[in-house]
Amino acid sequence: MSERSEALPPVVDRPIRLLVVDDEKAALSVIPEALRDGLEDMGWNQLTIDVAESGEQALEVAGEGPLDLLVADVVMPGIDGIETYVQLKDRFPHLSCVVMTAHAPQHITPIRALRSGAADYVPKPVDPDYLVTTCHRQLVLGHLRREVEDQQRLLEAIISSVDIGVLAVRGDEVLCMNEVAESLLGSGDTPWEGLSTLGVDMDPVSTGSAPGPQSKELVVESPEGGQRVMHVVRSSMVGPQGQHNGDVWVFRDVTHLVETKQSESFKQMAAIAAHEMKNSVTGLRLITQHLVAQLDAGQLEVESSRRMATLILDSVDRLDRFARSFLGFSRIPDPAPTDVDPNTLIHEALSVYNREKGLPKWVTIETDLAAGLPAVHADRDLLFQVFQNLILNAVEAMEEQGQGTITLISRLSEQAEDHVELVVKDSGPGIPQEMQSQIFEPNCTTREAGTGLGLVIVRQIVRKHGGRVSVRSVPPDGAAFSVLLRVAAVDESPRLQHDEEEK
Repeated sequence: MSERSEALPPVVDRPIRLLVVDDEKAALSVIPEALRDGLEDMGWNQLTIDVAESGEQALEVAGEGPLDLLVADVVMPGIDGIETYVQLKDRFPHLSCVVMTAHAPQHITPIRALRSGAADYVPKPVDPDYLVTTCHRQLVLGHLRREVEDQQRLLEAIISSVDIGVLAVRGDEVLCMNEVAESLLGSGDTPWEGLSTLGVDMDPVSTGSAPGPQSKELVVESPEGGQRVMHVVRSSMVGPQGQHNGDVWVFRDVTHLVETKQSESFKQMAAIAAHEMKNSVTGLRLITQHLVAQLDAGQLEVESSRRMATLILDSVDRLDRFARSFLGFSRIPDPAPTDVDPNTLIHEALSVYNREKGLPKWVTIETDLAAGLPAVHADRDLLFQVFQNLILNAVEAMEEQGQGTITLISRLSEQAEDHVELVVKDSGPGIPQEMQSQIFEPNCTTREAGTGLGLVIVRQIVRKHGGRVSVRSVPPDGAAFSVLLRVAAVDESPRLQHDEEEK
């Protein structure tokens, strides 16, 4: 057996049990000992071999304990070897079987054995070395199958125990999906409908090289009421040659983190507001005291008084801007929507901005509005405020260069089915890369006199409509703010709204 001992199996730290069944007593006196000597020589040290003289006796001897391998003669009186295996397989799902037959290979008996689930067959008269090698191979395969199943059960236990959603897919096949992911996507045969319902427009990739990680932030309606913010990451399972072997999706509830971030932003915003108000009030106090002193001394001069009055008005205007921004942010009402033509929203916003009503002469307004767009279900007053803010932002973005074009676009969305996309695009310097991920957060502003609340208000209003707002900017080629609104014919209470920043 020295040649066989060079290829030891993986270390198996559990007992291995074999059952040898043959109605020939001579075979039962030789085969078990040959198997024991040969398999122990190949590294199977915790070995138990039981014997039975018939299929009926084998069913009794097998009992209920673990059984790894059945070595059975095919032709026996009563229950033959194949039927014995079939019945024992119901009791021991991991059981492997090697049958011994005098009819191989020209007879149909070996084929019947293999079709019934037997792993291999050994012709009679039995060659002990060939039998040992065959049984060794089946024990190794059985051990490896158990290892894979144990690892799979461990992985499933880990995935089930975490509080994040995990989904693994290969094409349309779901490899695993824990309860958190199932609660988000539903328990259908494939996850793509659930992902589409959530607004995640990432189609499965079946061939080619693996794409890089992708991420989204979703705002999902909670079954208990309210909303949850979910961070979704899609990563590829990569094969040994770099090929795409499927995807892993991870859904993480970041509501607490977002709320904490918002709380910190509001604290910072309150501190900035307090500082700004204190500065403005201090300036007003000093200017007023100076005016009173000049008045008391009878030294009030017209030009000096006009200059100080201008400073007072500037301070009052700044305080008024802060007050309006804070009140606008805190008092956004729930929408009272009606079916409206998307182009009407654009025209109403533009009706306020023309050269007769204060639009700078250096600004050019252009429109590219698609005809025949489906209606959206929107609150016209709130959406007027959205596009008013976006147009004002565009004007302010181009103010320093003193020239530029604002383009307003309407079209069916290519990235989200059943949505209309309305875009406000400027030819300004663009938004710095480091600011783009924060552009919809409080206090994020590029203007010294800005409050940093305009785009926060825009995002809140669009969210209340079940829509999405995003920004695309590659400095110095301007910026484009895109508002996605669901068309009126579709369910007006979608499960998802999400904001994404595309750089």
